[in-house]
Amino acid sequence: MEWRSKNVDAETADRLSSLLGLSRVAATMLVRRGLADPDAARSFLNPSLRDLPSPFLLPDMNRAVERLIQALDRRESVCIYGDYDADGLTATALLADFLERLGFRVSTYVPHRQDEGYGLNGEALETLSRSGVDLVVTVDCGVSDVDAVSRARSLGLDVIVTDHHQPPERLAPALAVVNPKRKDAAFPQRALAGVGVAFFLAGGLRQAMRERGLITTAEQPELAPLLGLVAIGTVADMAPLRDVNRIMVRMGLERLARPDQPGLIALKEVSSLEPGRPLTAREVAFRIAPRINATGRLDSAQPSLELLMTREADRAASLARMLEQTNIQRRRLHAEMVRQALGMIEAEGADPGKAIVLWRQGWHRGVVGLAASKLVERFCRPVILMSVEDGWAHGSGRSVEGFNIYVALDRCRDVLTRFGGHDLAAGLTLEADRVEELKRAFLEIAEREIDDRFLEPALDIEAEVTLDDLEAGLASELARLAPFGEGNPEPVFVLNDLKMISGGLVGGSHLKMTLGQGGRSLDTIGFGLGERLIELGPRVSVAVQRHTSNFRGRTTLGWKVVDIKKSPA
Repeated sequence: MEWRSKNVDAETADRLSSLLGLSRVAATMLVRRGLADPDAARSFLNPSLRDLPSPFLLPDMNRAVERLIQALDRRESVCIYGDYDADGLTATALLADFLERLGFRVSTYVPHRQDEGYGLNGEALETLSRSGVDLVVTVDCGVSDVDAVSRARSLGLDVIVTDHHQPPERLAPALAVVNPKRKDAAFPQRALAGVGVAFFLAGGLRQAMRERGLITTAEQPELAPLLGLVAIGTVADMAPLRDVNRIMVRMGLERLARPDQPGLIALKEVSSLEPGRPLTAREVAFRIAPRINATGRLDSAQPSLELLMTREADRAASLARMLEQTNIQRRRLHAEMVRQALGMIEAEGADPGKAIVLWRQGWHRGVVGLAASKLVERFCRPVILMSVEDGWAHGSGRSVEGFNIYVALDRCRDVLTRFGGHDLAAGLTLEADRVEELKRAFLEIAEREIDDRFLEPALDIEAEVTLDDLEAGLASELARLAPFGEGNPEPVFVLNDLKMISGGLVGGSHLKMTLGQGGRSLDTIGFGLGERLIELGPRVSVAVQRHTSNFRGRTTLGWKVVDIKKSPA
């Protein structure tokens, strides 16, 4: 694997280091992230809720707030219609709970992935209309659902769309379409998650009601307790952890140390995350979010939504255990799907080309996106996997840097029945007898437009450091630059020419080493790197990341080796 490092102007890093009292390594990290300006760097290091922009910079926020206030005054029934993934579920729970605290009559609706599919659908809207709903507020969906919103209007239902997906040229004909990706949006960050848009709707509604004397400052529901949900949904949806998202996620992770919601308390417990400690974004991404997502992937997402909304500790504990068992089942399905996909790729030949498009009868459509992500990690090229059933193919695509999969699918729209998504992830539906046609069209676009350099595995290196650097406060400085994730990648450091003091296998495939340099030593673990031991010599160079391990409720911080090379003789 290539280790690549982007050059940073040394003078700029030194100046930032001096002005902010940071090590040169930390200053270099800030410059790499486009934060060479001292004021911008200070804001990044010291995120504050006071720096959040006005909700009314989002398009149609005024219209949405006006209609909600009208619904409250008329005692109308409001339904929050969400998506079945972690972003949609946290957004649904957040907005429903907030409206309830303001005195609204609120219900929720989350479609079934297999039975109804993503987004608004006519049958659901007819059911809501018959049940007496007057106003539907979507979260994390709806911006492309032109026909469904038109159907709602014919049923006498008003619709407010809040979404963050790429809007089509023709917006859904709703009363309001609150979406930061609209061309006319003045909001300073386009890449909010769905739960982030819901949070700002709550904030805008609260502000308007307070200004009109409908609530007092003492009566208004607090927004800060909602930030735990915002952090989960934003991290789960891989929204960039910069600017507005960074502020909300940083504060939300701190709230998750001692969450107010019984469901989050129970979810942390089954995830073996000890109480009282702020979570990392990585722990949210790999321990919390998968358990929330599991029910909606395999069946109905209702248990996950109920977990996020319940105010009863016993019920929360029972639901959390259910999510844990569902997630175990999800992992088994995922592993089997990846195994089958690898077999199909191998059967097609040694060279997979610049993209991979596979489909199979019986694949669980709730897991194809996860399997596609795994294959992207392995092959460094875009992947589309599809489940074929009852004459239809339902698929998910994942991409690599430099190739916008949403734009590529848009060019294949004549083959598709439905699609949507982002630069790096998308969902799609088409008739099963057209999958070969989609494969040809998609592969042709990939072959023409993907630069070969994006197809080679590479490791982006922040800086070369020494063992002295690791022990000189770098870990505490990393905490100030966290949370790490999309848009603020977790740093990888290189240590060159270390002495291999000891090395061996643990757990069958992991490489445990003690490395030395300049009289200091470092204990490390390299997950899945055990087979590399035989090729190493007495001196090595390693690429390392900060690592948090949890064992029997105890958290330990250390360093993990993500790649290793034999040092030249």
